[in-house]
Amino acid sequence: MKLIDRYIIRTIALVASITLLLCTLMLLSVDLFANLDSYLTRSIPYPVIAKLTLLYAPEAVLFALGPSLLFSASFFLSQLQANNEMICLLGSGHSYKRIVIPILLLGIMFSALQFGFSEYVHIPLSKEREAQEDALFGLRSTYDNRNITLRDPEGTYVVHARQYSEKEKRLAQVMLVLIDEKGSLQSRIDAPWAYWEEEKGLWRLEQAREQAIDESSMLVNQTDNPALYVDAFTLHPSYFRNLSNDIKTMELRTAYHYLARIADLDPNRYPELATDFAKRILDSLTPLVMLFIACAISYKYKKNVLLFSIITSLGLAVIYYVVQMVTLIMAKQAVIGPLWGMVIPMIVIVCIALAERAAIR
Repeated sequence: MKLIDRYIIRTIALVASITLLLCTLMLLSVDLFANLDSYLTRSIPYPVIAKLTLLYAPEAVLFALGPSLLFSASFFLSQLQANNEMICLLGSGHSYKRIVIPILLLGIMFSALQFGFSEYVHIPLSKEREAQEDALFGLRSTYDNRNITLRDPEGTYVVHARQYSEKEKRLAQVMLVLIDEKGSLQSRIDAPWAYWEEEKGLWRLEQAREQAIDESSMLVNQTDNPALYVDAFTLHPSYFRNLSNDIKTMELRTAYHYLARIADLDPNRYPELATDFAKRILDSLTPLVMLFIACAISYKYKKNVLLFSIITSLGLAVIYYVVQMVTLIMAKQAVIGPLWGMVIPMIVIVCIALAERAAIR
């Protein structure tokens, strides 16, 4: 049986490698032609164009790995059926479950490799490509954000800002609502601008207008201050940034702690960031899911094995990624949980494969 296991793993890995290479080259060519006009307009040197294109290779590999493995396993199992080799294996006492065990182990191995490749190769190179594109095209990566509402984890205040400028570390149209220990409104501060002072670790509210409630007379007292510091208002500027893309490239532990903090500070922004983080983690299970699907569906092809294997692989891959796109949108809108945005497509595609196998039986 060890000989059969080696044969299965070697055959699937070989076909998957060739398919992965072809799909990666195709995606690289698509990326090149999509950006060719920008490259030629700015007279980018050919070596730089080649480097930028190659820096996209890790992302192309990650995108093509799952479908390549699905096609490879589908083609291999179809060949076993078409050549009556499956009958020989089953007749010699080997169950179908035992035959597909090496394929599933291969899926686990590729899932682990994809996770490591994504964290240690894809993310650093994608950052490098983004930095080079910003320098070549005169762009600037921005963390500017709009309409931010955050609350203190201790419940002492809520702050809303119309705009945040990363370059100047500045908030515009700030409204700061202070809350006392009983949860009642203590005062409200409005300021057109607020600047972060790194040395003090505080925000400086300029032209601030403070409205405080006098509990004895129940009147509202208003005071104007050219510059006002609130000791409790110590939120770091990083929490006001637009980090919808950075959550995908942060160091894992940093991203986890940042999400835990955002869940308290800004519940409205949490679903989108948590969904991106869940996708980053669970995307590594795609090779295992694809190979499981390949093992679950039935193969009755006697002719045109290659053609039907391609059609089957493309059909299942399209269904998987379309369902994933829909569920991720729902997760970012807080309709479903962040984890379900990635889990539901896996469940759907596995159910389709099992239903197809049961229907043919």
